[in-house]
Amino acid sequence: MSKFLLIFVIFVIIFAFEIPKLVRKKEIKELIVFSCLGLIGFILSIMLVIRSFI
Repeated sequence: MSKFLLIFVIFVIIFAFEIPKLVRKKEIKELIVFSCLGLIGFILSIMLVIRSFI
């Protein structure tokens, strides 16, 4: 359970620092790409943790 929480906190911190910068600079394409890649990374990290339990 702590691994899930740690991964979640790390991704929240990354998003909290990067998204406001991209919004201020009005870089919408980069924001969309960053969000998609971040979501894919988050899902793959969670899947890896779940796989380690099996």
